Amino acid sequence: MQPTIPDNLNPLIDADILLYRCGFAAEGEPVENALQNVKTILNKVRDKFPNRKWERMYLTGSNNFRNSVATVKPYKGNRDPSHKPSHYGDIKRYLIEHHGAILVEGMEADDALGIEQWANKDRSTVIVSTDKDMLMIPGFHYNWVKDTWQLRTLHEANTFFWWQMLVGDPTDNIPGIHGIGKVKADKIVAECEGDLAKLRERVEKEYQRQYGDEWQSIMREIGMLLWIKREEDKTWMHHKV
Repeated sequence: MQPTIPDNLNPLIDADILLYRCGFAAEGEPVENALQNVKTILNKVRDKFPNRKWERMYLTGSNNFRNSVATVKPYKGNRDPSHKPSHYGDIKRYLIEHHGAILVEGMEADDALGIEQWANKDRSTVIVSTDKDMLMIPGFHYNWVKDTWQLRTLHEANTFFWWQMLVGDPTDNIPGIHGIGKVKADKIVAECEGDLAKLRERVEKEYQRQYGDEWQSIMREIGMLLWIKREEDKTWMHHKV
C-alpha cells in the first residue's frame, strides 16, 4: 500500500540518474535526442508536484570524500572511469544551465539530497531517485521509473543502513561481510525483531569475526562509504543508528 501523498511536496531530484540513464539510452544518437529525453522525464516528474513551491536538483561534481576514505577496496574501483554515457558533458551543462541543477563538490549528489531532506523535518520534501541507497534517508521517496512512493520512518532508514553494512554495495565496490547476501541479511534483521541495538551488536560481531583486531576501523570505513549524509559535517557515528 502506497502512503498518502501530500499534494504540495517539494521535489529533490537526483540528476545523476537522469544524466546516466538518458546518456546511455541515446548511445549513437544525436545529442538533441538525449536532451529531449531529459526534458521529457523532468516534465513527467514535475507534473507529479503541481503545487510545489520549489525544487532542488543535484549533480555530483569532483573530490568525492569517499575516494580518500576507502582503503579495503578502491571506491567504485570496479568501474571503468572512461565509460561515460553518450553526450555526458552536454547533458550535464544542459541540466545546470537550463534546469538549475546544482553541482555538488566534495561529496555526491546523494549526500546533498539526504542533507536537504533531513533538514526539512516537516516532511515537505520528497527524494526523487531510483537509487535504493537513498532509502537510508527517512521521509518521502518517489521512484519515477516505477512510479512508486515510499514513506520511510527513521527506524526503517536506520535498519536499512545496518542491512547494507552486512551486504555491502557491489555496485560501488564496497565490501560487506563474506557469505552474507540479501537473503541472509534479511534473516539477521528479522531475528533482531526491530531492536536496532541488537542489530548493531550482531553486525559488530560479524565484523569482528571477519576482520579480527582491525574490525573497528574497517567497520567505521565501510559505514562512512555506505552512509548517505544527513548533515554535512557528521558521519554515521554521530547519529544514533
